[in-house]
Amino acid sequence: MGTKLTVAVVGPKGLVGREILELLAQRQLPVGSIRLLGTHRTAGAEVEIAGRAGKIALLTPQSFDGVELAFFAAGPNVAGEHAPRAASAGAAVIDVSSRFRLDGEVPLVVPEVNVAKLDDWRERGIVACPSPTAVALAVVLAPLAVQAGLRRVVVSTYQGVASAGRRAVGALSRETVDLLGARGVRRRRRFARRIAFNCVPQVGALEPGGSTTHELLAVEELRRLLDLPGLSVSMTAVRVPVFFGSAFSVNVETESPLAAAAAAAILREAPGILLHDDAGGSYPTPAEVAGSDATHVGRIRDDASADPPGLALWIALDNVRKGAALTAVQIAEVLARDHL
Repeated sequence: MGTKLTVAVVGPKGLVGREILELLAQRQLPVGSIRLLGTHRTAGAEVEIAGRAGKIALLTPQSFDGVELAFFAAGPNVAGEHAPRAASAGAAVIDVSSRFRLDGEVPLVVPEVNVAKLDDWRERGIVACPSPTAVALAVVLAPLAVQAGLRRVVVSTYQGVASAGRRAVGALSRETVDLLGARGVRRRRRFARRIAFNCVPQVGALEPGGSTTHELLAVEELRRLLDLPGLSVSMTAVRVPVFFGSAFSVNVETESPLAAAAAAAILREAPGILLHDDAGGSYPTPAEVAGSDATHVGRIRDDASADPPGLALWIALDNVRKGAALTAVQIAEVLARDHL
């Protein structure tokens, strides 16, 4: 598309919204003007756009008149109310919340995995971005599935607090200061348990049967992305006292034999992946991948405990940047190039 786009960003004051604004300034999406939109809680506040202050306007049903592309980064309730209005006004909507991820009429897309699904975006005018958990797993598992098929996946996640939002980052900071000052945690907890100097095996609400909402939803998102509705997946999601970034310990059983060396060769050539396989113990960590556009993979090894033998590997990514904002912007770039 040769013309400049009128773009709206809903929720620009949050972590993901701010990252989207930074990416719009850095990448090649043809942006003409940007409307900053927020609820009563954030309307009137200022955020920085390309070094200049911009004021957030109140989100109303008329906010999307003339908008061609709208990013929603303000949570599922706001998306549920306003995304259909934006689509009805003619905007292509990209939602990073959980609101539409399992809606069968809304394509769930990771560009490195299933970009062809964007052909269906006009049905509702909305494209859903998966959770950072599903993004990381799909980017890595998709090329392995093409080459060897997938039988079973077992995942443990180690998720930094940024994926829970800006206030969660503040909560970890306050708890850490309190405990280092020998005061204990004096404020109401943001998470199910104390997060500072702790690991909490609960992301989302606990459901009957013991799984959490996040685990159940992320598994279904992964199945949708891979187009494998019957894939056997077991997930335990853990919140860890890290500000930004997430990591994943993954065991994979494939349909046909796939040795670690062959898997490494596949992932080295796969889009969006940075493989850490230097001699001497190279592997990624959440702190080291902060700000990176890639999904990082390391410690690929044969898992002899599986029958037939499988793979074990480690994944790390920036859960705010690649896990949310960059995926949304990459979707927008494809829409602008091929569909708008």
